[in-house]
Amino acid sequence: MRVLERLGLGTALAATATGVIFIGACSKQVPGTAEVNQGELASYTSEVAASSAAASSSRAAKIEKANDTACDGLRSANKTSVGSFNAYIEASNDQAPDADAKATEAVTTLRNSATGLDRQITGDVVPDLSGPLRDYIAKTNTLADTLERRVPTDELNGVIDTFNDSKDIAIDVCRPYGS
Repeated sequence: MRVLERLGLGTALAATATGVIFIGACSKQVPGTAEVNQGELASYTSEVAASSAAASSSRAAKIEKANDTACDGLRSANKTSVGSFNAYIEASNDQAPDADAKATEAVTTLRNSATGLDRQITGDVVPDLSGPLRDYIAKTNTLADTLERRVPTDELNGVIDTFNDSKDIAIDVCRPYGS
């Protein structure tokens, strides 16, 4: 056993001596003054600026696409909703036998259009646009709820006016976007 202990002690002493030599060798300072390589700095700065510009451009394009998609969704939803609702109004005014079925169809269409538009409003849509679009969605659902209850004409007309105001605002803010 004594041989193993001596061998272990000898190995530990050799490792310590080697470490001291390496530490001593690494403690020398290099003479001179640190200087920036201006060519490499300019190249690096240029690369960072180009990368930043590309990222900004990509983000702007993503926002623009999201705004276009949301506004195209508004136009499609509005066309479908208004078409279905006006078919009900025409049937109701004519006292057509399918007026109740057209009302039910309009309720479904209004809700489906609102849900579809809501899916188009992503986090990339600018707040100045998403606010009026969400208000339009809320007013569309209110119109659907009101029609579903088959309220008197005066009450329905008040909700229609509120819906139309919201629609006009949403369409106006969407003028610069989409097709």
